[in-house]
Amino acid sequence: MNLSSQRDGDMSQRVSFTDVPEEIRRLIIDELSIHDKALLARTSKFINAYIAPSLYEKMYTRLGTRQDTDGLVQLLRKRPDIVPLIQVLVIDEYHPRHTRRLLSIEMPNLNCLLVQHASDSIEHVSEREKRALNRNLVEQPKLTQFVLWAPFTCILSKQDACLFRQPDLFRLRFSNIDFSDFESANDKSLIHTSLRELNIEDSPCSTKALKRLITPARCLTSIRLSKLRGPFPVSEQELLPILSHTAATLKILKLHWTFHPTVRDYGFDLSNFQAMRLLRIEPGLLLGPHGHNLSTYTSSAHPHLADLIRSRIPPNLKLLFLESVTIPVPPAPDLRQIIFERDLEFMRCLLERKAEVAPKMTRLYMYYQENMSGAGELCKIAEAIGVEMSGLYAFEDPNVSWSWLDEDEDAIESSGKYLTEI
Repeated sequence: MNLSSQRDGDMSQRVSFTDVPEEIRRLIIDELSIHDKALLARTSKFINAYIAPSLYEKMYTRLGTRQDTDGLVQLLRKRPDIVPLIQVLVIDEYHPRHTRRLLSIEMPNLNCLLVQHASDSIEHVSEREKRALNRNLVEQPKLTQFVLWAPFTCILSKQDACLFRQPDLFRLRFSNIDFSDFESANDKSLIHTSLRELNIEDSPCSTKALKRLITPARCLTSIRLSKLRGPFPVSEQELLPILSHTAATLKILKLHWTFHPTVRDYGFDLSNFQAMRLLRIEPGLLLGPHGHNLSTYTSSAHPHLADLIRSRIPPNLKLLFLESVTIPVPPAPDLRQIIFERDLEFMRCLLERKAEVAPKMTRLYMYYQENMSGAGELCKIAEAIGVEMSGLYAFEDPNVSWSWLDEDEDAIESSGKYLTEI
């Protein structure tokens, strides 16, 4: 690649790409497509060595082509010089055999593995073959993020647990993954002492399997448990003792599932979660039976409601996101929704007695803002005491920066926007 410049009238000087300053070379390369980078890399050994890191740092597979997971494994074995350049792998299939072959190659700089299964089925591999392939698995020394997603419920066996035996893993996400059998997996497979973020979406699991993921973690700061249809597979009575292992470090807890039982005999006592700053929860799940018995949920019939809230709310909570506080008005041709009277009482008490029950809370949000009505009075109370209150649409899942969670309110106001959409 040559660049020409005119000097002294008709004299010209040919300038090689290698003579261009580093900053300009980088600007040029950043504008090129993957295809153009590949073509440019073939022009010389110098340019190939210069472009290769950006060409191979993030690699994808394509199901149904020679560039599938099996093809990637063959490429890496044929071109070992590529292996140290890979930082991110995006795999569009979970193939029990080929995924194991891929993870039998040590990739020293791999930090993120996204496995997003695009097929409508998963090839069956016997437990015997899995055990044989597991002997060749190696730990990826810098792998910190692992995502396994499927469009249907994918059932893993205890032989699959060793795929996640990564020493520095700090972010783990399962979506539509049944990992119940992990409860009987090898003792060393699920010890993630560095785990910071755990996201379990629509994934059936047993109590023991979930406990094995959470309890070894020493610095778990964010947990999101969601189930779009039906209750979460682990009951509230079993879940709280598991979460209690994270009480000293957990800053974000999001509990999102629907179709709760109409009567609860249990609630979530989060008063010892000193580190928690953000909580997403249904009022009935937080307060227990008082959340489903209107006669004992009003201030007049239950004068100690403020004491009950204080005994359940994390003492340093700053953001509270409330689930399932509205109900459609029958008949509702316009889909108008009103807030449950019991939840109105809860939020009214929470705001009016904020200094006692949640002194550090500055934001209060309600889900399912679509056509919501009945929150005008609460918004006025919130505004008067300096609490930001509004609704969120069902599809929204706001998050906050880690640095913001521990900042004081003055720093928050001066730093501008603190909510970011995931």
